[in-house]
Amino acid sequence: MSKNTLRRYCSSCKYPQSTCVCSEIDIISVPVNVIILQHAKEQRHAKNTARLVSLCIPTTNIISTDDDDAVTNLRKHCTEANSAVIYPSDKSTAIESGSGTPLDGVDTVIFIDGSWKQAFGMVQRYPWLNTLPAFHFRHAPNTSYAIRHTRVDKALSTLEAVAYTLSFAFKTDVTSLHKAQRAMQQHWKGPQSHRRRSSE
Repeated sequence: MSKNTLRRYCSSCKYPQSTCVCSEIDIISVPVNVIILQHAKEQRHAKNTARLVSLCIPTTNIISTDDDDAVTNLRKHCTEANSAVIYPSDKSTAIESGSGTPLDGVDTVIFIDGSWKQAFGMVQRYPWLNTLPAFHFRHAPNTSYAIRHTRVDKALSTLEAVAYTLSFAFKTDVTSLHKAQRAMQQHWKGPQSHRRRSSE
């Protein structure tokens, strides 16, 4: 019998019972639809933060790239007027642009969940994403997510991207999101070699 077979998971947060974060989850309400378009491989990644977002914001819709029907329904809902994508590209606009926020009037915000290579592939796979306004961060805070490697300087976790967007553009208190991520990292039992170096 394998080690994974013996591992028991919390029925609520779905993390291993040894790293359960239920006691650290505080629910928050948000003024927009938070959509996380998730690469199918991320769904099985133990250190993925999208699940934490859905625990703190139960209205979050996580859509896997292997769910064609859900992706099609998302495409039908999204228009240039009502939706935005948080994804840095040659055509994206800094979310901090202007005296107000360029997300005024937006009711659906899509976040791409995956490695940078996976995210690029997802945007290429779904060209309709390129018809929506895209935004990047100019002044995002440094990441606090240290348990996963990345070669991209100042890269944020998906949770941190959601938190910054909601805080800056919609003036939402996102304390509970950061609290949940801290709890997951404190409970995580992986080797130090898997952690992000401080210079990254």
